[in-house]
Amino acid sequence: MTFAQCVGRPRDKSRGVAIEKAAVELLREVGYEHVTIEAVAARAQVSKATIYRRWKNKAALVADAVHHYAFCKAPATDTGSLRGDLIEVISEKVMSMKSADGQLIAGLMAMARTDGNLADVLNQSIAGYATAAHSAIFDRAIARGEISKEAKRDLILQLVPSVINFRMFMSHQSVNRKFVENFVDDVLIPVLQHSSK
Repeated sequence: MTFAQCVGRPRDKSRGVAIEKAAVELLREVGYEHVTIEAVAARAQVSKATIYRRWKNKAALVADAVHHYAFCKAPATDTGSLRGDLIEVISEKVMSMKSADGQLIAGLMAMARTDGNLADVLNQSIAGYATAAHSAIFDRAIARGEISKEAKRDLILQLVPSVINFRMFMSHQSVNRKFVENFVDDVLIPVLQHSSK
């Protein structure tokens, strides 16, 4: 899938694509702290007003652009079981986070420690992706009778990125397929099934 297929806005789609593409390019070239709305506007060949009509600040623009570029669609996963689906969707996220896109996001997360605006929009963006990636999985598990409607979905949506990001970017521990399987078997499934009782 191309960048142009991942991004865009209802009004003048091509401008939204150009702006977000320019933001990602500049982010890679100079880093978040040196990206400016002026530079993005110049690279995208639009006015600053055009950008501010879509995003209220740099943090919102960058978070949107990186989210759309790195996570333009949630993986379509249906293995026939809750366990299998969780392993596949988490493994897909781990692969993405190990890529250049993941390193870009890791850099933004580091900057978010000192930039409240960036922290807020990144949290919203990541939460939105996690909800999209997992909601269908949970709905199918409920329909199959593996968990109930009372299962603590929100807790799982917090646990997964917290554990994965900590291991990858803070403690620099391995996050391989075996770890993902153990995490699903020993933590996620018990939490979901216990909260279903």
